[in-house]
Amino acid sequence: MVLWQERSDPQGSEEVSRQPARGARDLLPQDVQDNRWLCARLHQVYRRWGYKELAPPTIERLDTLEAAGAIDGNVLLKVSSQDALGLRPEITASVARAACTRLAGLPRPLRLWYEGSVFQREDIGGHERVQEELQSGIELIGAPGLAGDGELVAILLDACRQLPFHPDHQPTLLLGHSALFVALLADFPTHQQAGLRQALSRYDVLQLQALDLSAADQKRAQQLLSVRGEPGVVLDRLSAFSKAAAVNELRALVELITERARQAGVRLQLDPTFLPTFTFYDGVVLRLVCQGAHALVPVATGGRYNRLLRHFAPGDQDASGTGFSFKVERLRRLLQDHRVALSGQTAVHVLVTYEHPCRLGDAMACLERHHRAQVPAELLPADTAGEPAQGHASPHGPHPQVLVTYNHPMSRAAAQACVQRHRAAQVAVQLWPQPCPTMAAAKAAWKTAWTQGGSFPCLEWLTAARD
Repeated sequence: MVLWQERSDPQGSEEVSRQPARGARDLLPQDVQDNRWLCARLHQVYRRWGYKELAPPTIERLDTLEAAGAIDGNVLLKVSSQDALGLRPEITASVARAACTRLAGLPRPLRLWYEGSVFQREDIGGHERVQEELQSGIELIGAPGLAGDGELVAILLDACRQLPFHPDHQPTLLLGHSALFVALLADFPTHQQAGLRQALSRYDVLQLQALDLSAADQKRAQQLLSVRGEPGVVLDRLSAFSKAAAVNELRALVELITERARQAGVRLQLDPTFLPTFTFYDGVVLRLVCQGAHALVPVATGGRYNRLLRHFAPGDQDASGTGFSFKVERLRRLLQDHRVALSGQTAVHVLVTYEHPCRLGDAMACLERHHRAQVPAELLPADTAGEPAQGHASPHGPHPQVLVTYNHPMSRAAAQACVQRHRAAQVAVQLWPQPCPTMAAAKAAWKTAWTQGGSFPCLEWLTAARD
């Protein structure tokens, strides 16, 4: 089976062939670690609410990926095989398929969470570009109405409380309703509704003005574009536009979640013209956005998709589903750009080195003591560490001695615990009294300790802040 075929490039070079596919990128170790830390925080929330992990396949049949026509086939990355297969552009459709087939016999509501990569294809100027994103989300199957919508938003707000947002991020939850959007468009000419839907959902004033509408319809469309903001005010204004049941559904949802949102530090905003990119949503829709360095950054999207479930279970007219997904890498970059503390900035890591090759066994014993205590520790070979002093003491001293240093004040307690582990093992050890912010500074302290009459064949440097 062939996933893709490389196209010839007349201007290709050996350097180009060493790069990832256009649009793809390598994640560096710290990025991977931060992604996993963020996912672990989200998973704790999901489990607390009773959700179980599901891992649907990355490759699915195209008719599943197209989600009953809601996903444009042009964004799908197709796989070359005998069957019509592709890489998933999102995960909800796969979960819905599994819920209606292999999990059809389980009692409802069915609570599932997932984590995985999604892939989309873009064509920019005739060049194909691949987008890969890591998502983490939940799907709630068989919980119709306010109970399901309220649980979904409550979990999202709970997740926000566990994420280290900075006040400058101003997290805002946009709420809308696809049925309300349809009702608002119903009074416009049928042949203009598709253009109106696109212009209003994109908040595109120029596209809206270019539509061939009567003066009255153009004015009404402009008014719709401005109906967004504080939920209570917007709901009152919507009552003048539409008597749709969706207005009452949104009002009940807002009343249920307002206090939770306040406690989570998330601002609520109602936007009746908001629609997610994929069009399989047919009820309450939501998007969590944060203020980035230069623009708003969407970090989570979701909503209700009863019609999609009924596509996979055509005999079940009561099937209902709702869910959301976090865009983990966008979230990570948002937090990293603001230097918010993530995984690698609080965990202590120990670097162990030694002054002579014959002390390798002592250094390995130091490593083992840390590993038994579940402390990450790694070895720096003697030929990369350099000898702190020449001829000062015999490398074959009867008792191994260790000098412990640390790179940041917040590591001092961990360094003291390190000293206690060695003393419990009857190893002579000394703690350097002040932080050594770099490895070079730690080596300088090591040399100083030698010149002051000590004998420290092994150096241990505890790091806590990101390089």
